[in-house]
Amino acid sequence: MTELLLPAALYAETHFRFFGWSPSALFRREPEIVFDLPRRITREADLPIVLMVNDAHLYPICIESVQVTISLGPLLFEFDQSAIQKSEIDHLQRKQLQAYILTVPRSELPPSGGEVFVNACLRYRRIKNGTPQNKIYTVLNDNLITSTKFAFRCFIANDDYPGSDFCTFGDVHCHSIFSRSHVEWGPPLEVIDRMAAASGLSFVAVTDHSYDLACDPDNYLRQDKNLRLWKLYKSCIDNYKGTTVLMPGEEISVLNSRKKAVHLCGLGLSEYIPGTLDGARRNIRGDRQLTIDEAIDEIERQGGVSFAAHPGVKAGFMQRIFLRRGMWGADDLCGKLGGIQAANGDFYESWKRGKNLWISMIQKGRRIPILGGSDAHGDFNRYRAIGIPFLQIHEAADRYMGFARTGIYGEKMSDAAGIISKIRDAATFVTNGPFVSICDSRRPEISLIGSKTIADKTNLCARAISTKEFGALGAIGVFMMTGTAGEKLIINEKLPPDTYDATIPIPTDALSEGNSYLRVEAYGRTPRDLVTTAATSACFVE
Repeated sequence: MTELLLPAALYAETHFRFFGWSPSALFRREPEIVFDLPRRITREADLPIVLMVNDAHLYPICIESVQVTISLGPLLFEFDQSAIQKSEIDHLQRKQLQAYILTVPRSELPPSGGEVFVNACLRYRRIKNGTPQNKIYTVLNDNLITSTKFAFRCFIANDDYPGSDFCTFGDVHCHSIFSRSHVEWGPPLEVIDRMAAASGLSFVAVTDHSYDLACDPDNYLRQDKNLRLWKLYKSCIDNYKGTTVLMPGEEISVLNSRKKAVHLCGLGLSEYIPGTLDGARRNIRGDRQLTIDEAIDEIERQGGVSFAAHPGVKAGFMQRIFLRRGMWGADDLCGKLGGIQAANGDFYESWKRGKNLWISMIQKGRRIPILGGSDAHGDFNRYRAIGIPFLQIHEAADRYMGFARTGIYGEKMSDAAGIISKIRDAATFVTNGPFVSICDSRRPEISLIGSKTIADKTNLCARAISTKEFGALGAIGVFMMTGTAGEKLIINEKLPPDTYDATIPIPTDALSEGNSYLRVEAYGRTPRDLVTTAATSACFVE
């Protein structure tokens, strides 16, 4: 019964039924219809609204019109059948998944910016025997049974992300149309590109599941020894030309020290790496499963970089029993591991555990980066998933692509090889709000975070930047570790109200003798009273 017990991420596949007939409260004889849009649009960006019609080959429809209503007006936009057809995306699985990107020009949006609420309404007819029927159906935001249909939130920003002049922002872990299973499916590459670029991200690592990429392109329940889907994925992403840097990767199911399945991401791959243990397909486990070390060796052989995927997330009871899923532990943090994705869509309990695993590696002398991503299968505005399989849809307002993101220090990066090189150099920070770094007060625009040791520590300082969108800064903490004494907080600076740019000197007399590392965390609070967090990788000092 593993097919019934696998929790999923958006977008929810509601047509799968065990043996083809088992009860499902979510099943309807109509396609899954989902609207989505970025949670924010950056300075001068238009507002893209994506409409996706999944399983259209099983339940064909004829679209009549789309109506988009935006608060602060309200502003009303009508897209007729002709305009919708012109906006359709051409992709490899177009017969199964119809995707459209409708654009609201920036000039039509409130010039003052701020948060707006967006509702998208679809009118369509069902097609029977090739003929559209007379009855018109209406969908508000999605047609998933038990979902809230709440309006989408979108922040119309007049600024870039905080600190954008000093770094490049991206998501190191998301999924595309090539991740498809019993309970989930993902968007085409062009949708990821357009949504990421509009929100202010410059790169996205497309890390589709190893067990999905080993399946037949026409039937996700059937294994394909020829790896046609992997080859299609690799060809599409290698040849894709868009605004955002889409990095080739893979989320690989590997065996931890307890012989349980955990997920390891590899970026910059040229060949498929197997891992099918926990894919919930019968008789599709393939050849011998790789250990963490073995998979990392293969990633390195291909010139890529590895990192533990969402190591702070705890596997659910059903996942542990039926899918043999485990958790990353201290015994799994081998010397070969290239990084830790501590932030996975949010900064709650999984963040704390993932961060502690990363700190334990730093304290062992491993100069690896801390990373952030979304693990999104879409999720550009809010998280919608099968909460209790085939019974209800679970939604979360503060989990979406771009919420937890990775910052790469230095000049703007425009190629995957350069980004991978910076990740390998540990020149990163993670954030859902402020920019944060360690720098020399004489050159505050240049970060000193990275794997190299800094000899001159006389002018070190911690710097944090925020904007009105993400709220004022509240505090900056500087942590230090030397030898085996453990990590300690050497600076805990509470900032005055309405502080948006802060530089805190790190006095040399606060630093210990001998080699050590420094790292910084900054905190703030948005106008919606959401706590924001930013944390750097380590700065190593003599």
